[in-house]
Amino acid sequence: MFRSRVISGLVLIFVGGLFAACKTAPDTPPVKVFQSDAYQPLAISARRLEIIDNWQMPVAAPYVGHRIDPLPSNILADWASHVLRPAGGSGEIVFDMRRVAVTMTDLPQKVGIDGLFTDQQSRKVTAEINAKIMWLQPVGGTQALADLSASHSITVRESATASEVSKTINESLQGALVRLDSQMRRELARVDRIILR
Repeated sequence: MFRSRVISGLVLIFVGGLFAACKTAPDTPPVKVFQSDAYQPLAISARRLEIIDNWQMPVAAPYVGHRIDPLPSNILADWASHVLRPAGGSGEIVFDMRRVAVTMTDLPQKVGIDGLFTDQQSRKVTAEINAKIMWLQPVGGTQALADLSASHSITVRESATASEVSKTINESLQGALVRLDSQMRRELARVDRIILR
């Protein structure tokens, strides 16, 4: 009888240990790609803003942008509507999204003993944004055009979890958006009277 109690106790401890080992840490929420407080709005000398989405996002490999919520083109449209604020009495500013792609490609791996015992970078996530800004101001017949292009790449370890891969995808798009914002501000600063002070 004593022996059966000891065995039962050991079984309970073993089962309890298994349950404790199975407990997983909660997933961290994905990186928020666009946060409006991170970008200073610009008062543009225009009566209205038009956003054109000319990009049809593929959902086949190597494209992974469809894994981002909201979709990359929606994030870019939100960014443009936050940053490019019409504040004039006439004219129009047009933001034309040409490409908002996020891709994941395989990287060449080391072979041999070195490759077996190291956690190699196995994939590369690249976000690319191409857009045009057109400013049409009928008063004075002024117009301007700026081509914008930004990209950002991050590599992923071969042992990365699905959550880590998702975070990397979001961070690559966030990096490209930061670069696009910086380039857009430089380009618009060169155009006379487009930004209202």
